[in-house]
Amino acid sequence: MKQPEDSASSASRGRPQPSVIEISKKARQKFRARRYTEARDLFRVGLEREPDNPYLLSGMGDACRESGDFDEAERCYRRLLDVDRKNLFALRGLGDVCKKLQRHQEAIRLWNQYLDLRPRDKHVMTRIADSCKALMQFDRADEMYRQIIQADPRDRYALTGMADLQHRMGNDEAAIRYYEKVLVFDENELHILTIIGKLCWRINDFEKAENFFRRALKIDPHNPYALYGLGNCYRWHRQYRKAIDIWCEILKFSDGTQALHSRMGDAWVNLGDLDAAEPCYRRSLLEGYDRYAYIGLVRLYCDREQFDQATEAFSAIMAAEDKPLLQLEELSRRFVRSGRREAMLRFFRHLLALSELEPLVLQELRSLLDKLDGNN
Repeated sequence: MKQPEDSASSASRGRPQPSVIEISKKARQKFRARRYTEARDLFRVGLEREPDNPYLLSGMGDACRESGDFDEAERCYRRLLDVDRKNLFALRGLGDVCKKLQRHQEAIRLWNQYLDLRPRDKHVMTRIADSCKALMQFDRADEMYRQIIQADPRDRYALTGMADLQHRMGNDEAAIRYYEKVLVFDENELHILTIIGKLCWRINDFEKAENFFRRALKIDPHNPYALYGLGNCYRWHRQYRKAIDIWCEILKFSDGTQALHSRMGDAWVNLGDLDAAEPCYRRSLLEGYDRYAYIGLVRLYCDREQFDQATEAFSAIMAAEDKPLLQLEELSRRFVRSGRREAMLRFFRHLLALSELEPLVLQELRSLLDKLDGNN
């Protein structure tokens, strides 16, 4: 006797299967909604029926690329290029995969093939410039960014890329100009605000730097980069207590950096609190060698007339530096700037009495002492 069919399976067999075109459209909808796993499942169903379908292959490649499966994405794009060597989607997509895998030269070659077929595509031109920058081909990257900006002065990605390029090349003023153009798109972009503040500080435009750090802190009151930068601005104004207070805000939620701890030490020394300064320098040295922390300790111990400890810190500088004479000159300048000239003279005479230093260092010490004694 014939068994009755399951109603669900019967209905399924009675319903016509979707066409490959319908599958492709539905998969693309999932892709645009960033539901990449579902999109891949649908593309896979379509490819089982039409393995060489270019729309399915490019779609599957895109979904795999976006979900981080670069091996499968590359396989799809290369299969598509085997069928159609001039397929724009495959050339662009495979270039993107190569870039993600740090194969920048290969990515540039693929994107150049793309541009041969579709010249002046600014999005692909930006990709090429970004990879040239990654390869430190700065002149080529600069040229490409300029071409895009000339055609579209408001292209955000090219402006951002150019700003970063100028930053990497050390062209701080040019970098600031381009970063400020990027802020037109979003005046509250925190990362850009802190970068501009840092660059303004580096070119000694302290008032402008302070303005950008304050703008950043209005958006994120706990941003460590803005707090550190604003603290530096207070330090430049010789408002050491304010600098320390704002740097302490960072330490409420972070261990801080070597630079932060050594600068806090300097600020405490400038306020005359040597007991508070010493642990700051010591905390910096827990992270490794820091010449500024050691120089701070030398000055601190000289103020206390603890010349043996000062000598120990000085010896650490001499042992670690490739150019100890330059560090000796820097130490001398720091003593003079901080009004500790007499302490320096006593310390240098103490070092000469030990006579355990390299001959060139001893010679430089005698030269500095003669110079300073001649200025008495």
